[in-house]
Amino acid sequence: MGGFMRGGGPSPRVLHLDHTQARGGAEYALMRVLKKATWTATLGLPPAESEGFNVYGTLTGLPNVKVETIGPRQRFGASSSRSIAAIARFAIAALGQAVSIRRSPAFAAADIIHTNTSRAAVYAAIATVGSRKPLVVHLRDLVDKPSLGSIGYALFTRIALPRAAGVIANSQSTLASAAPFISIKTRHVIIPSAAGIEATGRTSPSKDVVARVGMVARLDPWKGQDLLLRAFAGVYAGRDVQLLLAGDAAFGHERFLAELQDLAKQLGIEGQVQFLGHVDDVPALIDTLDVCVQASTRPEPLGQNILQYLSASKTVIATSVGGPSEWIRHGESGLLFEMGDEESLIASLREAEDVSIRRELEDGARRTPGLLSDTEVAELHRAFFEEVTQSRKPERPHEDAK
Repeated sequence: MGGFMRGGGPSPRVLHLDHTQARGGAEYALMRVLKKATWTATLGLPPAESEGFNVYGTLTGLPNVKVETIGPRQRFGASSSRSIAAIARFAIAALGQAVSIRRSPAFAAADIIHTNTSRAAVYAAIATVGSRKPLVVHLRDLVDKPSLGSIGYALFTRIALPRAAGVIANSQSTLASAAPFISIKTRHVIIPSAAGIEATGRTSPSKDVVARVGMVARLDPWKGQDLLLRAFAGVYAGRDVQLLLAGDAAFGHERFLAELQDLAKQLGIEGQVQFLGHVDDVPALIDTLDVCVQASTRPEPLGQNILQYLSASKTVIATSVGGPSEWIRHGESGLLFEMGDEESLIASLREAEDVSIRRELEDGARRTPGLLSDTEVAELHRAFFEEVTQSRKPERPHEDAK
């Protein structure tokens, strides 16, 4: 299993850790990277929360990737609760997971530990105490309390980040949010998440009129589907235009779907809105859209949907803060609106009705620099794992120093 480092040694044996198997952007990003991995990879996961969908099930049978169950079952939302009982349960689960990781054969065999989420980073940081295993923490969320929860934020900034030998951030915004908690000796790199991109610049001619507006994002209150519904109604209510919302509810937000359906009825657009649930072939769906939206109501660390929209050369409307603003040039490769501002989003939707503007934005999206295929993203991961592994090896004395 595995290949060789570019310096001639064996490729690093990486233990990847995640705290869930549920559908989430972080989980899909890691799954896509592991499908393209050219190193020896073991993925350590706690038991599934339920018998539902397992993002990582598609890794079965890959020659250089093993998936192992490690530790006790984990609960959603534990890091954001403020009750004493919930805090105690979280602490017990964290210690139990850390002990299980440390005792696992996968930990013993690994050259490097890579954590895919902030919660997994806390477990792993405890597990690596007293060992020489370098810890690489992957930053997929902004390092703040709204993103991590009060408990999660405290543990992540006090335990995980200070122990990190390396940090992978999905955007400059994400890295900047973690900078106060990272040692100056910690190696870091910005690698955009693998977003299922195999080719960029594909496109179909713009229609003269907008017929389909869409968003690809899990159903979660902060993802802004309700904001988009209201803005869509403000522009397209009663017209022959459809709104497609792709994504299912996860992490305890199952009731949000019913709330969105009720809102669509209240706005009088229920016949124009399609709730598609989980979509397997996201590129095929995006290819059918005329306008693609990202409407998160708090700063997005990256927004994989932004990369997917741009790679398909679509008209993109997104918030003007966080990761999306690092990719989109307003008026050139997309339209940026004020986060959480319904009127600002309505103005962008109206501007995108002009076919000449859409064609200009699509051309700008097609020429977006830095869009990477999943294979290219995986190779950047490998290079960083090798860099961190090599940096932790003791230097050999020079021959003339004997």
